[in-house]
Amino acid sequence: MQHIKPGTTLLRFLYVQKIARKYRSIAWYTTTVDLVDHFTTDSPQKSILKEKNYFPNDFSLRHFMKLYNTKNIEIANMTTDEIDNYLQDLLTKNNNQQIQSVLKECTDKRKFISEFTLKKIYRHFSILGKVNTVELLQQYCQKLDPRLYKQNGEFLHYVAKAECMRGNSEKGLSVLKLAYIKYEGLRNFYRIIFRELINDSINNRSEASLVVFKKYVLDFSKTWDENYPLICFWHSLWCSSWFSDQMLSNELLETCPILQDIVRDKATIFSINFLKEYNEDAVVRLLQSLLKYDMMIEYSKVLQILFGYKLKQRDLRGCTEIIKNCEVLNISLPSNQQGKYIQMLIRNKYTEKPKDAPKIAGKNFKMKF
Repeated sequence: MQHIKPGTTLLRFLYVQKIARKYRSIAWYTTTVDLVDHFTTDSPQKSILKEKNYFPNDFSLRHFMKLYNTKNIEIANMTTDEIDNYLQDLLTKNNNQQIQSVLKECTDKRKFISEFTLKKIYRHFSILGKVNTVELLQQYCQKLDPRLYKQNGEFLHYVAKAECMRGNSEKGLSVLKLAYIKYEGLRNFYRIIFRELINDSINNRSEASLVVFKKYVLDFSKTWDENYPLICFWHSLWCSSWFSDQMLSNELLETCPILQDIVRDKATIFSINFLKEYNEDAVVRLLQSLLKYDMMIEYSKVLQILFGYKLKQRDLRGCTEIIKNCEVLNISLPSNQQGKYIQMLIRNKYTEKPKDAPKIAGKNFKMKF
């Protein structure tokens, strides 16, 4: 009889797995008669069930770990890979309480966790809005890996994310602002984080948080001439199908001269992106704003893009309305576009309605195009 040697959880698992394989082979292949009887008396389906009944327990690492809680698992004797695998397993099962216990024990016993696993845990709890656990992770990194802690800006962006997901946008953005001031080398990264927080806020339909985000994007623009969050905020609002979002985007455009300059410079890019998402309403409202602020050169370029889109859709009515609009405003379209329009008239191969597309519904500011 073999004796289980004292060791890590993994060694005990490997021993059990070895014994399981040994007894599985004995059960199936004791005699030739047993083997013949098995295949002659039972159907294949019953054979599968019978095999499972010999060993009802799953001898996988995941099942083996289920038999133990954090008090039984000897974290102090586990390697970094074993701790990583265990934490990854707990993440897949959303066992947040046990993850917190392991983190505390790793901090106390100075057990190393890989950077990949740490960041995965950071993301997991920041999305859940678990600020306390994110702070626990910060304490672990500060104590065991201060280089990684400083290199990633104290992981403050995860605190900001957790606060915003928790519904506390004011505190979350104040943390992000602090990180932006303190770690200048990470500002490009913080711009991306700001953009993600903006998208989350608009998708979650929180009117109160939109007010907070408006304050901070304007603050970043005025204080550091950092306009990327501002344009991302405006763009997300402009694309929205909600009337309140569209009104806020119009308000931003009306009160921010710097935003008007950016929209004028990027008008064609914006219109192409809108049409890629089949959002004609956003293009129409952009044309209205360009006309409102007397940006006729940009208006003409965007109108040409919209006309080309209508030609591809074989939307004769839409093309005709654009032609009438050009006559009123004394705008000329390129000759190749005019030729395609004439050919569509002659051949009469068009649909009264444009092709069906996953179009974003727009309810406001419609023009007859």
